[in-house]
Amino acid sequence: MLTRRQFLQRGALGAGVLATPSSLLRAAAAAAAPPFAEVPRFTVRLPIPAKATAVALNTYHLTQRQTQQTLHPKLGRTTVWGYDDGTLGPLYPSPTIEVQKGTPVTVSYTNRLPAAHLLGIDTSLTGGDARVRALTHLHGDFVSGLSDGNPYATPSPEYLQGQTQTSYYPNAQPATTLWFHDHAHGLTRLNVYAGLAGFYLIRDSDDTGAEPNPIGIPGGEYEIPIVIQDRSFDENGQLLYLPPFGFGDLAVVNGAAFPFLNVEPRKYRFRFLNGANHRFFHLELANGPPFHQIGSDGGMLDAPVARDRLLMGPADRADVIVDFAGFAGKKLVLRNVDLPAGVVSAPAVNLPEIMLFRVLGAGTTVNSPGPATIPTSLPGSLPNFGQPQRERYLTLEFAAGRFLIDGLRFHDPVNIQVPEGDVEDWLLINLTGGTHPIHVHLVEFQIVSRRPFDVAAYRAALNAARANNEPNPDPAPYYTGGPLPLQTNDIGFKDNAFANPGVVTRIRARYDLPPEVTGTQKYVLHCHLLEHEDNDMMRPFEVLR
Repeated sequence: MLTRRQFLQRGALGAGVLATPSSLLRAAAAAAAPPFAEVPRFTVRLPIPAKATAVALNTYHLTQRQTQQTLHPKLGRTTVWGYDDGTLGPLYPSPTIEVQKGTPVTVSYTNRLPAAHLLGIDTSLTGGDARVRALTHLHGDFVSGLSDGNPYATPSPEYLQGQTQTSYYPNAQPATTLWFHDHAHGLTRLNVYAGLAGFYLIRDSDDTGAEPNPIGIPGGEYEIPIVIQDRSFDENGQLLYLPPFGFGDLAVVNGAAFPFLNVEPRKYRFRFLNGANHRFFHLELANGPPFHQIGSDGGMLDAPVARDRLLMGPADRADVIVDFAGFAGKKLVLRNVDLPAGVVSAPAVNLPEIMLFRVLGAGTTVNSPGPATIPTSLPGSLPNFGQPQRERYLTLEFAAGRFLIDGLRFHDPVNIQVPEGDVEDWLLINLTGGTHPIHVHLVEFQIVSRRPFDVAAYRAALNAARANNEPNPDPAPYYTGGPLPLQTNDIGFKDNAFANPGVVTRIRARYDLPPEVTGTQKYVLHCHLLEHEDNDMMRPFEVLR
């Protein structure tokens, strides 16, 4: 396990360090602070986020507030930020908004955060703006640019103290697990780390959330959303953000450090979300049952897929069934194991344990036996967009202290305009040394292929093209091998794709727009390593109507 000082030293050697003089002082203090890595494991019960309460029919009002919560008894009362729906209960993570497919809702978000940021603001990333701003994005939603909660479509300076953002969500897409989180430009990593995130579940006539249901999956109290994050804390039990990458040394699950969950020896449905800033998770139930994956970012699959491990980058979702029958009396640790070959992350404090499942004994009364079997088919589908109208070659780069897409910063002029309804292949050409989980707003896409390529040769061709004001060259002449095997998290409709180093990742999507909008709509694509996103690895694109 890396010490905090070793972590900071290694991070400072990596490309894209975000530290400014003020944040370096904060980091130095963090290195000297007594760590809380030895808090007792598995002594806190896993909290289940409450369901948000509507203020009127299909209308929600959430207020962003500062509060204090007990994330672990040893930490005491920790100051966090969260979304308040007006009912009693924890604000971090937010109460879950649950809606029906085809029924639009309106959600308002009012900024009642303090004037001074809980974690401090690096003004080199905000254009000198030291004000606390908020901007909520519903991640994975099919929505207009004005309701998307992205900084390209939102007038600067976004939402200041006392101001309200109002978004209209049509909920026209398949039943799935979405999540909402802050997206303020230059502050995303800090606002999310402080706690501004929550689940948003779309239901339909098959995925009712009840048990029994038409598709034979667990429901009711046996369906549990689980957001996994990592956090660090100072000697007073307060949140400690460690630049450059925001890694933590404690696993925080649904707002509790290293929790446990008592489960009956039967089937459960877990909606896993990687809500971390920068950390990838490769999850397994040590000596336990497999995960039967039934859904991905964009909804259900056409059939369950059994997996021993789940690979999840920041913002990835995995909808799974776990059958604890046959494990009565066992204690099963949800572990975080080494990343598979090809996936490369910055050096991080080791975090091998996440939470514990305590399977109740064989004599336990099971409240409901649940589904007898894992279903063999599901009402979802796999992507099939047909052939694309065009290809675009997007480079992922690091230059002059910034992470860039196409060599451009966020505020540079838009260079991607897509006609409405067109199918396009975007080739993510990774010229850096690490994996970038790339999120594209508006669409759910297919991960088509990955091909290794000659980075040095392509970079030389790219430099020559730019010297002549030519577009990014086609990477095909620089491929060094055939298609690589797809990764375990590539299946189904995705809104987040791993772009691994030395690899060209091809994604395919149809750029439809919600029928209620008029005119060109503005969106963004970006790396969902939030420290990269805040450091300019985000670009605008427009869909033309």
